[in-house]
Amino acid sequence: MRLPKWGLLIFNILLCVAFAYVSISSFSNGATIWWLWGLISILYGYTTITHFAKGYKEGWSSTEIVEDERTWNVRLVSCFIAFVYIMLFLSVGIVTFYMGYLSIDPVVYMVLAVITSIAVFVISQIVQFIPK
Repeated sequence: MRLPKWGLLIFNILLCVAFAYVSISSFSNGATIWWLWGLISILYGYTTITHFAKGYKEGWSSTEIVEDERTWNVRLVSCFIAFVYIMLFLSVGIVTFYMGYLSIDPVVYMVLAVITSIAVFVISQIVQFIPK
């Protein structure tokens, strides 16, 4: 898929602003995870500046390849692996909670499942992009 550089710039600006808003809102409401949203906002700010510099050098009407068949298939396989992992993780959690072997808060367990599933997704992507 090819997208114009100005479209990618607008998309990155919107995501940067959205995550900054969530970070500020979380901080003002007393949430303890506001720094994570701030970090994501800073990362999107960095990508926004990078896309702005690239678009300024190469022209705004040129296009950039965002997705092709190979990367799409790699992401699908990684999503499948992460989905199977999170389903197994949560199934084991349900059984252990039911039997009384696990004594942590269920919300903390679900957050742990999501974070480790994202880590499995990232590791799967890295392993698939290693040249053979």
